[in-house]
Amino acid sequence: MSADIVRLQPRTAGATPLKSEIAGGLRALIRSGRLPLGARISDKQLAADLGISRTPVREALVQLQSEGLVVMRPQSGTFVIDLQADDIRQLCAMRGIIEVGALRFGGERMARESLAQLGFLVGRAAISLRDGDLAQCDELDCEFHEAIVATSANSYLIKAYGGIADQLRALRQRMPREPERMARAIAQHRIIVDLWAAGRTEDAASQLHDHVGNVERLLTAVRAGTATRENDRKA
Repeated sequence: MSADIVRLQPRTAGATPLKSEIAGGLRALIRSGRLPLGARISDKQLAADLGISRTPVREALVQLQSEGLVVMRPQSGTFVIDLQADDIRQLCAMRGIIEVGALRFGGERMARESLAQLGFLVGRAAISLRDGDLAQCDELDCEFHEAIVATSANSYLIKAYGGIADQLRALRQRMPREPERMARAIAQHRIIVDLWAAGRTEDAASQLHDHVGNVERLLTAVRAGTATRENDRKA
């Protein structure tokens, strides 16, 4: 794991603080699922692997805890978040409020360039799916939803979404990468863009609300299946 986190360079004036480099590396691993939900992170082992003291590692973990990506448990250690069903419902509710709010805020003021960007992302996702690149298709799905918020040009909505974006990406890694599901998501994205482009903002918002709700139901079902398997192993 440590080899993927950071390639340490000699410290120079103005260099990125070491704790920030470590936090950034860990954040990327969590977002991509290479450091899975619920995984334990040993600050002692990580520091030893990187050849540094434990102080910057601990500082990095504290930073990630403030971002909601890890939990530090006294006498137990540090773990990547492992969201329960209620956490998923709350997170997806927040996501829906922000994304639908961003779409409505943009409304008909949406710049043509922004709509073109959303359409471009939908097209690229379709190509990735056709080519069997499901990982890239999944990444473009994330970018599509992030772009909806970004194109609102509402700094408060953008900041609020930034506070949950990494958690959403980490959670998505539990979703099965099934071509049929991805094809449905792409079709729904295309409908949202077409409605928005036609000035039917409320219809687009309704479609987006339903789409986010579908994702929530899938994530909750996947989490329930994971919990069942874990209980079976413990029995």
